[in-house]
Amino acid sequence: MRMSLIVACSVVGGSLTAADVVLASGFQLKEQSSSKLGNAFAGAGASGDDASIMFYNPAGIALFKNPQAMAGVAAIKPTAKLGISSATDGTGGTMSGGEGGDAGSLAAVPSAYLVAPVNDQVNVGLAINVPFGLRTSYEDDWAGRYHAITSDLETVSITGVASLKLSDKLSIGGGPYVNYARARLTNAIDFGTICVGALGAGSCSALGALPQQADGKVDISGDDWSMGATAGLLYEPVKGTRIGLSWRSQTKVSVQGDADFDVPDSARALTATGAFTDSDISSTVTLPETIGLSLHHDITDEVAVMGDVVWTAWHRFEELRIEFDNAAQADSVTRENWNDTFFVSLGATWRPDDNWTLRTGVAYDQSPVDANFRTARIPDQDRYWLAVGADYQVDDRWKISAGYTHIFVDSAALDESSAAAGTLRGTYEGSIDILTVGATLRF
Repeated sequence: MRMSLIVACSVVGGSLTAADVVLASGFQLKEQSSSKLGNAFAGAGASGDDASIMFYNPAGIALFKNPQAMAGVAAIKPTAKLGISSATDGTGGTMSGGEGGDAGSLAAVPSAYLVAPVNDQVNVGLAINVPFGLRTSYEDDWAGRYHAITSDLETVSITGVASLKLSDKLSIGGGPYVNYARARLTNAIDFGTICVGALGAGSCSALGALPQQADGKVDISGDDWSMGATAGLLYEPVKGTRIGLSWRSQTKVSVQGDADFDVPDSARALTATGAFTDSDISSTVTLPETIGLSLHHDITDEVAVMGDVVWTAWHRFEELRIEFDNAAQADSVTRENWNDTFFVSLGATWRPDDNWTLRTGVAYDQSPVDANFRTARIPDQDRYWLAVGADYQVDDRWKISAGYTHIFVDSAALDESSAAAGTLRGTYEGSIDILTVGATLRF
């Protein structure tokens, strides 16, 4: 029996509260720099504006001659509303309930960095980030409640890196990182439909367990630690022109947690075999590696242009399998079949004086999800970014940064179905607004 309660255990790769429609490529987050958001992250691995370069290219910390600390936060407000064209339960009956409201919610994504020179050739750095994430939430009684209600992912990534300057033109860098991921997802269960399928309509009518009249709920949560590595190089063929190449490894996340079932009294007979009882669960998902190419070119002392191309190996996300320790509960398997993606951005900066740096950028953010595999938990679609930002040098030590991005999201058709949850069809309309603020301290 396929159960919709598992669809989003992509939770294993989450982030500090960010709605999926906000994310770059599936449930990946790019919002790791309060300054580079203003360039739509163009040149993020080659422009040495501040210590946040270490997330996008660890070799970039070789650009700093003095210790530097940076901290910032991105406030993300997505909007994702599903216009339902049809919704049925597992027996084909029309679903009760509304369209679920706005699945997006305001989120905060923090980041922090510290870089310090060891000698003329070696620098070291420490970063705290949230590189993956998902949060969607619908009303409890909406028409798609058997497919999804809440999907909430939280992760923290801690990375230690070192760079080595091989020459005046070439530097390399890299280091390990550790991820902590925590996840929670819920949805309703139509025990009435399950009862009719198992015992027949007559018996279920006597029990008061008919479709949509005996709703229960499942709440799944779990967490895990995982490890990976990052590496990169930075090449400056001529002064003011830099090329960055970076890699961040795949990681296997093995979530361990539990499933808590809420079964109405009218459906208690369905638990006689041991099914739908609280159980430990486990799931293993491979988070994809990324390869990024960054370019930065100073046209003059005041004007610079930059670009970025990032490839993400989402083909590794082929299926989502949840295993229950309860032998009476069959594994839940959801085919994902995601595709590799590209994020492409172009940006420019202008320094009108010694205090101000003004930024702008555009980007195309490709979705890994084919329409026939889109779900209410991950209503992913292609996005287009338009960004602006500014840095202000307060004094010799302090700089503050801010950026704003509006993301235009393509309409996303949904056609989701399962034997237990029924069908859910419609179209998502959405957009995202992101505001970042941060501060840099030079020692």
